[in-house]
Amino acid sequence: MRADPGNAAYPTHEYQDVPERAGQAHLWFTADSPAGPVFVAHSNGWVSGLQITPSGHEPDPGRFVDYMRDEVGTDVEPDPDPDPKLVARVSEALATGRTDVPVDLSSRSPFQQEVLRATARIPRGEVRTYGELAAVVGRPRAARAVGTAMARNPVPLLVPCHRVVPSSGGVGNYGNSPDLKAELLANEGASALVG
Repeated sequence: MRADPGNAAYPTHEYQDVPERAGQAHLWFTADSPAGPVFVAHSNGWVSGLQITPSGHEPDPGRFVDYMRDEVGTDVEPDPDPDPKLVARVSEALATGRTDVPVDLSSRSPFQQEVLRATARIPRGEVRTYGELAAVVGRPRAARAVGTAMARNPVPLLVPCHRVVPSSGGVGNYGNSPDLKAELLANEGASALVG
């Protein structure tokens, strides 16, 4: 049984408007996650992008740079000296499923930002359907648009789009790996909720 989507706990911080960072570089570092190695882009303490290395592939910085340019709309370069506090905070969030890392969703439409903020409130071990999430944001007939927002999530795992599933059953897509989505949900104790 799914919990009432309207009663989901909020993360320990509220998403705020991202401070103006014109001219500030977006840098990247790597971290480990339950999904394997990830690339994490950040600017001034805000995480702006995260990319999971596909299973069976070696981490590819060029692929991440292309993703950030093409999908997020910003150039990134390697962080020569990542802030240990940010790295630790991101690593802890990835390991525990917490969603209190400051993320920059400004590359997405206002509707997509609202959907992603609501997604961040889905507790570990619970799932919501696309339709339930659409209702939470006040657009009950926008399940497909919610699916698009999930597909365009620039920070998967930190905004846990893997916790959103189709009402028809199963886990649905997750990038190109429904198996990874099923594994993430199982690791969080939510696999029994997926019908």
